[in-house]
This record gives sequence, structure tokens and C-alpha cells, in this order.
Amino acid sequence: MRPALIYLLLLLPATVPAQSILTPGKKALVKKWIRNETTLMGWYAGKDSALVEIGKLRTTVQKDKEQIRAITTVELNQSKSPWIDTTIAESRTLAPVYHSSYNGQRDMQLYFGKVVTGFYTDKINGRQTQIQDSTMQDYFDSNLYPFLIRWLPLQEGYRREIAIYDYNPAGKTGVTLARINKVEKGLYKSPVSGPHSVWKVTVIDELGSSTGSSTTYYIDRKNRQLWQMELIIGSRKMWVKRLE
Repeated sequence: MRPALIYLLLLLPATVPAQSILTPGKKALVKKWIRNETTLMGWYAGKDSALVEIGKLRTTVQKDKEQIRAITTVELNQSKSPWIDTTIAESRTLAPVYHSSYNGQRDMQLYFGKVVTGFYTDKINGRQTQIQDSTMQDYFDSNLYPFLIRWLPLQEGYRREIAIYDYNPAGKTGVTLARINKVEKGLYKSPVSGPHSVWKVTVIDELGSSTGSSTTYYIDRKNRQLWQMELIIGSRKMWVKRLE
């Protein structure tokens, strides 16, 4: 799901100081925003005036003293079985521990460290690949970083690069960067609860497409609740909207 598709590195304005790449353990998160929650969202494609529902997403965050567990279950309208992704990270640093992904096309398990181990099973051709991938730097799990966006000290003009690891047998595997390209104040109009003041956070990354992807998050400024995501992946545009 995760999800302006360019590889261009945008230069920071002179008024915004350069910052180091965000990795686990750096004191750049607002811990009070990390809380147990369950959210149901609709996933849509098509033109903005005539959206077609693709499916529904249920996300759950569970936190204790040792670990944070984030689970995303995607029920697609044209799929008999759900897509289930689970990521586990250390509570103190958000360093990745484990990531699994199961759906009708493939199964995957990753165990994180300096060497990423696990397996990837392609259910279409019946081929299983054993994973042993050495990494040279610290990183977050790519499945956690959409949650992490909401836990940052967002403000207008905020920019940051985030180191993430992604395994993609059909594309780029390894540590790459997600770039918070723009943060601005905005308004999200819910058809149920009305207008909400939000942070509009635009992030570009190289996940999901050979040309990269762009996601704009609409994040409530009061409680960091996620209201909407606008995703551009290749030539496709999609929306994920909170269901109340």
C-alpha cells in the first residue's frame, strides 16, 4: 500500500537546514503519537469525480514495552483471499525485527539484521527463493514507514529522508530512501464528520513501480489520525479514504 513519480533529488531551500537521513534510534519521533489503534479505510481508483472501490484496508497497531506490531489486511473486491502484511519493530528504536506478507500471488517472510534472511514463494510459478541479503546501513521496514510518517514532528516546510528496506524480486531490493518532499497545512472534508485541519505530507519513493511512486497523506493535526492517502504509482492514481 503503501505507495510526482520522479527520481529527481530536490534541493532544499536555504532557509531549511540539511538533516541527516532518518534511521532507527534517532530521536526524531514524537512518541506520544505511537498508540494502539485500528482503522478501516476504503481503497478506490478512477477519476476523482467517479471513484470505483477496489477493496478495503484494515490496519492495526499494537504496542507494548518491547515491540510494535503493525498489521494491514487488504480485502480486494476481485480476490477470494485477503492480503495480510505484518511488521514487527522494536518499541524503543523502531528497528525492524520481522515482516511477513501473504496473498494469493506470493508468500514472504523476512527476518531483519545486518543480513536479511527469509524466503519468497511465487505462487504463480511455484518457485521459492531463499533470501540472504547483506545490508551496510540501518533502516526501517518499508511496511512500517507509512505509519512512521504520522509519528514525525510535522510542520510546514519539514523535509526528511528516511532509510527503508524493501524486498522486490521483480525490481529493486535493498535499502533505499523515501523522501518527505512537502508538508503544508490543509483541510480534509469528511462526508460524515465534516472538515478537519490536516497536515498534507507528500512523500516520494521507489516502491511499487520502476519509475517510483508518490503518496500524499492527509494527517489530522490534533491527533495524527490518517484521513486519506492519494497515491500515484506509475500511470495509476488511487485514493485510500478513512471509513467512519
